[in-house]
Amino acid sequence: MMKFIFASNSPRRKEILSKFNIDIKFVSHRFNERGIDKNIEPHSYCKIIANEKANSIVDIYPNRPILSADTIVLSPNKRIFEKPRNEEDAYRMLRELSGEKHQVLTGVSLIHKKAKINFCFTETTLVEFNDLRDEEIYYYIKHFEPYDKSGSYGIQGFSSIFVKSINGCFFNVVGLPISRLFYHLKKFDLIQFS
Repeated sequence: MMKFIFASNSPRRKEILSKFNIDIKFVSHRFNERGIDKNIEPHSYCKIIANEKANSIVDIYPNRPILSADTIVLSPNKRIFEKPRNEEDAYRMLRELSGEKHQVLTGVSLIHKKAKINFCFTETTLVEFNDLRDEEIYYYIKHFEPYDKSGSYGIQGFSSIFVKSINGCFFNVVGLPISRLFYHLKKFDLIQFS
């Protein structure tokens, strides 16, 4: 089976992919995400970041397929929520998501220089939150480290109690739409089950 490179050190993406029998190496990307304008269309924003993460290491691994992803939360007011900078930022995000529906978008990039593949897609999942009380939000922030999670929450952890419903791919909310990713890997003949 082909060896993949994933331009990320995300523990959640590692955990998702560890459940499959694929040969994959996780490598830190070399792209500064902070330079991208958040005023562009959110799907384009995710795709640009995912693509640039993969591009930042493509010359190091020209003979390997490189995967990368970027997940954001799109607030009810259509603002992009990435990872919170501090407690105040985390509280602001969670307060705005409380009792509302929001979208989780993940851009996924696949680049294989040798095979001349440069492909990117986005996946969207609709998430609805319960009404949150301030004490719940502060308890979560104090005890469950929201600082490495887009929108300040992880659906697979303690903050799962915030979620009233989801419509779409659960794994997309975790950080990687695995079913759609495998669909495209099979389409490009990069993975086979035999």
